[in-house]
Amino acid sequence: MDIVLLVAGILMAVYGAQFLVDGGTAIAKRFNIPTLVIGSTIVAFGTSMPEFTVNINAALNGNTDLAFGNVLGSNLFNICAIVGVVALIAPLAIAKDVASKDLFLCLLSAAAVGIAGNQIYIDQIRYHELFASSGLLFLMFFAIFMRYVYGAAVTGAGASHQAIAEEQGMTSGGDDEKKSPHPMLKATIYVILGLAGLVFGGEFIVEGASSLARTIGLSDKAIGLAIVGPGTSFPELIACIAAARRRDVGMVMGNVLGSNIFNIFFTLGATSLIMPIPLDLALNNVILINFAVTALLFVLGLALKGRPLGKPVGALLVVTYISYITYALMAQ
Repeated sequence: MDIVLLVAGILMAVYGAQFLVDGGTAIAKRFNIPTLVIGSTIVAFGTSMPEFTVNINAALNGNTDLAFGNVLGSNLFNICAIVGVVALIAPLAIAKDVASKDLFLCLLSAAAVGIAGNQIYIDQIRYHELFASSGLLFLMFFAIFMRYVYGAAVTGAGASHQAIAEEQGMTSGGDDEKKSPHPMLKATIYVILGLAGLVFGGEFIVEGASSLARTIGLSDKAIGLAIVGPGTSFPELIACIAAARRRDVGMVMGNVLGSNIFNIFFTLGATSLIMPIPLDLALNNVILINFAVTALLFVLGLALKGRPLGKPVGALLVVTYISYITYALMAQ
């Protein structure tokens, strides 16, 4: 039965991702919104729903080891495995604006979770938990991110309308409809179907993989880090591969960075309001690795000035992920 759930979840995620990317791209074109914005909101939040669902259920059931491991494992998978795989199969460039804003916020979130969960070292007290006070600050940071995304959407739409007006003169709204590959209703249905496929597919993947992992004796921390985290990020991987095949770099980077920011600032923030989340200090390794690879992408994004990351960087990210997960499973 576990194998059936796993296979069904993968199939739902694959087809859901295709619908979501198609619908999201059509909506972006219809309203002249940059696909980076669609990727960091509709796609990123939709594909992060499995992580959110798993964390809230884990907190309500008192299983906080799974809650922290899930988010950290998911974010490491996003920044290493997904960006690495996409860079290996298609040119993946990071715009300077994305590096200075989106990647910077992603880097800030990676640092924030380490600081908030390590009071035992920073404040010299015995706690190493994420409390409601830190969760509220995380949610405020998330509000700042949403304000930035809204500004990017308005700016992108305004620039697109101005370009159209300069090239063709003032036109009616019907021309915008023609630019979209799907009518608005169809695109919306695609997005809804895609999100449903990714959310339920992600849950099936997590349930099937977790049951198989417990059968072979893995701990909750290891399951969260190596099974549930990557499992809940599988929808992001499928969505990003689908976007990469269309050479839509904005959708890829928006999905990955938006998902990581959503996971920490919103998912962990909301989870900590239900109950404090203790940080297993052994997970500081994954926090440091996540911060290091995000900082690497931040620096490369500024230095390369829009040029592709290249396959060597993609290979480095994938090898880093595989090496850490192998180490974590062997050390449990």
